[in-house]
Amino acid sequence: MTDGDQPSRLRWARSQRFRLTAKGLEAERSWQERLAKDRAGTAGGRAGFDTASTEWAKAFGVQPDDAAFISELATETRRLEDVLAALADTGVSREQVKTVLERLHAAGLLEPVTTPS
Repeated sequence: MTDGDQPSRLRWARSQRFRLTAKGLEAERSWQERLAKDRAGTAGGRAGFDTASTEWAKAFGVQPDDAAFISELATETRRLEDVLAALADTGVSREQVKTVLERLHAAGLLEPVTTPS
């Protein structure tokens, strides 16, 4: 991969919004399918779910816990603060949210939304 192939660095302006790319929406659909299998009892229990989560993450170049972030971004554009507030009960920090958003961006699952000047 050349430098020209690298995604641009994310900007952390307070008003910056993010959304899933087509690949990100595919990842979210795939994650929801895995959750449905787990709820139906066809995922093999907790061990099966953990294995499926790891396989899902590898397929998209992310971490298994990133699924929660992808789900939060699936329906609308969100600011970093919006994601942080939505996941506040998980104890995630602002720096952790930034790290995950950067990882999702690097994997091609997330893009910043630019607004015309």
